[in-house]
Amino acid sequence: MPTRSSNERPLVALPIWFCASIAALAQNAARLPLVGVMRTGAAADNEPFATLFREELAALGDVEGRNLRLDFRFADGDTQRFPEVAEEFVKQEATVIVVFSQPAACAAQRAMRMIPIVAVADDLVASGVIQSMATPGGNTTGVSILATELDAKKLEILKEIVPAARRFGLLRDPASSSEARLKAIARTAQALGVELQTANVEQPADFTAAFASLREGGAEALDILASPLLANFQHELGRLSLKNKLPAICQFREMVEAGCLASYGVERPEMYAMVAAYIDRMLKGAKPGETVAQQPSAVELVINLKVARQIGIEIPSSVLARADEVIE
Repeated sequence: MPTRSSNERPLVALPIWFCASIAALAQNAARLPLVGVMRTGAAADNEPFATLFREELAALGDVEGRNLRLDFRFADGDTQRFPEVAEEFVKQEATVIVVFSQPAACAAQRAMRMIPIVAVADDLVASGVIQSMATPGGNTTGVSILATELDAKKLEILKEIVPAARRFGLLRDPASSSEARLKAIARTAQALGVELQTANVEQPADFTAAFASLREGGAEALDILASPLLANFQHELGRLSLKNKLPAICQFREMVEAGCLASYGVERPEMYAMVAAYIDRMLKGAKPGETVAQQPSAVELVINLKVARQIGIEIPSSVLARADEVIE
């Protein structure tokens, strides 16, 4: 009978060794710093954001599974869910929290005082999320995306596109736009000689009725105000804009690809790169309250000529000449 060498292992030991190795890897992964990401939209709409986000972090040496963990949580368009999500991250002892709206930032701040928060919002200072851009204070810093400053310009561009229009619709998420912001928009509209009709939406289920009310009220064009809710459900808004043949100007170029006529706002890749840099600094021990908040340096005008043809709008050559990108 053949004998087994003393340095041979029984085959039965291999599955045991493999399972033990998997368990060890899982335990090591669980000890990595946790970056919790709170998003307004749904898990089904997390791309291409998640990939771009991971790429920006990896460019700084922060690789998921190697030296950090990422956990994406979604409100599915319901901002009332943010406090629950924030509490879950507190229980998980997250190292850094990333939020992309004022409601999410406020929920995170109420739930945690010591965990660093990196926030993206229309106006971090005006919304009270931070004390000032230079000295944010507390446990929060991040990126203000210029939405309030760009409101007037968006109306001006819309008026150039449809110069004969006398009534503009505003699609607004009350959680992301204050009354003071609406008053500033109204002053711009008055200077342009147009009336405003506002339709408020608090969840995706409100979209269809909002468009119907705008049409019934005689809106000839639409300004979709900056909002994480509205940006995260861009495909539904694009579909409704086309269905109702309302030339709409929105916040991000991706919304133009989804069916809006034009966009004027910051470039998302730059914004994600800034957020990744903040996360990297927080992971290395920086204090958010002492880390200067920033604004993106560039804005872009994008026009979708295919949408223009579908709704019967001719884009003036002066607008096309200024566009950073024209989608055919």
